[in-house]
Amino acid sequence: MVSNAGSSADEVAALCQGTPYRAVRFLGRGGMGQVWVVRHDFLGCEFALKILHSHLGNEPRVVDRLRLEAQITATLDHPNIVPVVDFWLTAEGRPCLVMDLLSGKTLARELFERQRLPVGEVLQIGCQTLSAVAAAHRHGVLHRDIKPENIFLHELAGQARKARLLDFGVARVFREIEGRPIAELVERTRTGARVGSPRYMSPEARHGGELDERADVYSVGVTLYEAITGNGPFDRTSSSNPPVPPSALTPGVPFELDDIITQAVAADRDCRIQTAGEFESRLRNLVPVRPHRVSVR
Repeated sequence: MVSNAGSSADEVAALCQGTPYRAVRFLGRGGMGQVWVVRHDFLGCEFALKILHSHLGNEPRVVDRLRLEAQITATLDHPNIVPVVDFWLTAEGRPCLVMDLLSGKTLARELFERQRLPVGEVLQIGCQTLSAVAAAHRHGVLHRDIKPENIFLHELAGQARKARLLDFGVARVFREIEGRPIAELVERTRTGARVGSPRYMSPEARHGGELDERADVYSVGVTLYEAITGNGPFDRTSSSNPPVPPSALTPGVPFELDDIITQAVAADRDCRIQTAGEFESRLRNLVPVRPHRVSVR
């Protein structure tokens, strides 16, 4: 079996040599690596194997980023975070991460297909995502790349979909966890370095400033605004200005949600919702919601 999108099954088999994992099928690829479905010999379960592209194997910072992702997700142990269950370096120093195999699609794909989602679905996705973000923050970790592509809507038979936060590959450890650094082998990101996706980056991140938990709050706010309206909050205006309230673009959005989302994406982080936990709590208080009486497209 050979895929023109990634390594052949024989190459994956070589990477898995000495492990209990066997290649099943190719799933996809991104800028840093590719993902395969693998089966554990003894358990008989299938997992997702994330492999760094071979040409990046000689980039120490890139390799360290995947090590950090493995350490962070293994430490967090949260139902809305996709865990890395195994990790190794090949003889050539190429990192391999084994993760839970998910069924479903990313929020980005969902929005591509449906344009925007009902308020109830957005509230559910938002609360679950923020629960994961708050857990990361409690452990001293900033995600720094929250966006629809990194929120997976996991589907299980007979159960409601569950949002799972993906890809801690550019996360930043901003304080020690339980008295020790989570990844002593990883060089912390320099102040002033720009990391993340510009559309969802907070103003302080775009300007290379020092970041704290409020940068992730901003990214979640932009993501939820897009999920509600089908547009980014600053597609038509500068990020220094308040965005158009979501209810002005989508009928039925409660005015309380307008206030929450607008505050989450405030350019001045001192005026922003201060923590992911507060953000989550305020969203949970909107169930059931009261619709806004006036809305226009």
